[in-house]
Amino acid sequence: MRVPPGSILVLLLNCELCGSSIRGDVQVVNIDGGVFRVCKGCSKFGTAARVPKPVARPQSSSSAVGFVPRTSNVSIKSRAPSPGGPSSNFYDDEEMVLREDYSKVIKNARELLGIKQDELGMKINEKPSVISHLEAGSIKPTDALARKLEHFLKIELFVPAEDEITSTSDS
Repeated sequence: MRVPPGSILVLLLNCELCGSSIRGDVQVVNIDGGVFRVCKGCSKFGTAARVPKPVARPQSSSSAVGFVPRTSNVSIKSRAPSPGGPSSNFYDDEEMVLREDYSKVIKNARELLGIKQDELGMKINEKPSVISHLEAGSIKPTDALARKLEHFLKIELFVPAEDEITSTSDS
């Protein structure tokens, strides 16, 4: 909207609390952490808030929104994800695999400690249904979950691959 020179532009604002047209000065107040433009009557419900005046800055290509200049050439080395996905092995020196009888080992260790599935779940911050499924063998634990179980139950769920191969071929 273009205003012809010499004209007066009048903006009509409504109070953000009561909705009435604001006559006179607009009061900017802080009410419960929010900043509102209100009429003089509603200004008593809050405390005066400071509104910073916008500062004109020259626009350059480096001041684009979301641009963060790189300050160093430091690179973060991360291990490439293995083809097995998030529950794959994380040992670099030797190939470790989840033992085939993991469900029996988990259940026996829990029973030896004399705790219920829901108690084990609470201790390792997992749902009791996860413990139930693990003991039934219907799901395999992720590396992180297996480590929590190994630590709490004092068992070994990951064994070297060659040990697992020989133990399955002996059966």
